[in-house]
Amino acid sequence: MKVNPYNTVIFIGCLVLVILALWRLVKHWKKGKTFRYFYGFFITANLVIIQVLLMDFGLHKQYPWILVLFIPFQYLSPVYFTAFICYYLKKEEIYKRNRIYLFFPFIGFFALYTILKINIFLDYAWISKEIFTIIHTEIDENSAVTFSIVLSICNLVIIRKYEHAIGKLSFTEVKKKTQWIKTIVAVFITFNVIWLLTIILFFIREDISGHFPYYPYWIMYMVFYFTFLFLGSKHLNDVSMKNKTEEEEVQKAIQNFRMSGLNHMFSEEELELIHYDKPSQITGILSYFSTSLFDKNKLEDVLWDIVENCISYLQLEDCVIYILDVSKKVLIQKAAYGNKDGGGRSILSPIEISLGEGIVGQVALSGAYECVYNVTYDNRYVVDDIYRRSELAVPIIVDDKVVGVLDSEHSQEGFFNENHIILFQLIAKLTSKKLAQINVKNTTNITDDNMYFKELNFLMKEAKIYRDASLGLEGISKMLKISSNYLSQMVNKLSGANFSDYVNSFRVEDAKSKLKDPNFANYTVLAIALESGFNSKSTFYNAFKKHTGISPNEYRETSLELK
Repeated sequence: MKVNPYNTVIFIGCLVLVILALWRLVKHWKKGKTFRYFYGFFITANLVIIQVLLMDFGLHKQYPWILVLFIPFQYLSPVYFTAFICYYLKKEEIYKRNRIYLFFPFIGFFALYTILKINIFLDYAWISKEIFTIIHTEIDENSAVTFSIVLSICNLVIIRKYEHAIGKLSFTEVKKKTQWIKTIVAVFITFNVIWLLTIILFFIREDISGHFPYYPYWIMYMVFYFTFLFLGSKHLNDVSMKNKTEEEEVQKAIQNFRMSGLNHMFSEEELELIHYDKPSQITGILSYFSTSLFDKNKLEDVLWDIVENCISYLQLEDCVIYILDVSKKVLIQKAAYGNKDGGGRSILSPIEISLGEGIVGQVALSGAYECVYNVTYDNRYVVDDIYRRSELAVPIIVDDKVVGVLDSEHSQEGFFNENHIILFQLIAKLTSKKLAQINVKNTTNITDDNMYFKELNFLMKEAKIYRDASLGLEGISKMLKISSNYLSQMVNKLSGANFSDYVNSFRVEDAKSKLKDPNFANYTVLAIALESGFNSKSTFYNAFKKHTGISPNEYRETSLELK
């Protein structure tokens, strides 16, 4: 065994790095792929050195079976580092699009390693020892260093492209975010050059053999790895906490906007229920219901909108609204979703339930909701289209009188929970408010203090969602949890412009700030247009001239002259 103080220290250092990275990988696994690829890189990179040192120790001669464990990690660690950069910069689509090509060298040499291992155990029956040595010492290593250098250059290109596609960050923030990662890539390129020079040394000096010339190189690598592991982990944790805090602040602001928007629809006691569980989900659903109903003034439209959205947002199997015929004292099915929906707003085999009959009839009679865990043990249950196991029925009350019942059944026993009960009660309240407003003119107004519009402006100014070129009416309506029709009318009335002009006004202001910013002097007008959220040069020029009266080029020239 060729054991000496140098390779022993390097071996122990690399082993400690692998153990630390493994421990942190398990600990931070749930934090996402950025962390996973970061620690995966450390594990595979140091396993490369460990495997070479095991050969250096001569263990493979005493224990040939150890060669079975050898894997070409030198083709895996650069890929993991590239994946880490892509996920860190939120450009994971680059990695996903190219990963099949990135793994080709690893797959190819893994297959070659397998053949060579079998060949050794067969006492070099297929490949001679001389050819094996050439493959192991020259072809393998030369291709590994070439692959590493190429990927390092590709990483710099990815970072550069990221800087040219700023996204939601300012120019200063982008530079701050990429500077440290560019430094790391530069260090790796330097190490790759040293690695290449070491290989060249073997060709120049034929008297040099073994791995001793690599020791200084590995020691430098090891010191750098320890530094990068600890400082990089700290940096990633800080960034993760900052992103989490910013996201929480945005979500908190959005939640406050939504709660304010619901203040005029529910009492304080009812709004207290929303805080019970998953407030963000509940307010989102209620926001959509309240806005989707605002322009509906027919009983049929209101009822069908309610059942369709109940099933859509709550993922229910069945949802039916019964309306009470006071003269006949029966509940008539007026809207349904699920098996009862016959299409074209028709109900398959509609049934009538007498007041006080069944669970639905009892709810209409008592004015109190019923949530039945298992209808098998409730003799009041009335089978409609098919037999189901659980049922939730909530009364719809207008002017202290029951006018209908919102009913849902599910095949799963005990499906409905307290969250469903809260939502159904509040949806029933929305329904009753809308039913009371039918045929009353101007009952739903969009005023200047509209909370959904305030939320939209907040997302535009603070989250800068307009920089997403694919952003459209449907996308924003889903983001705000309101109907697209309501969003369109709200923007038209409160901004004085149509939806497209409203969004483009923010994009133009963003472009104007970049056109007069010296940091963007090397950016083309088209590049600035794309970063501001426009998807083409012609769209940008038309919108810019419409909002400013001059072209982007004229604006840039005027701004520079003023400075």
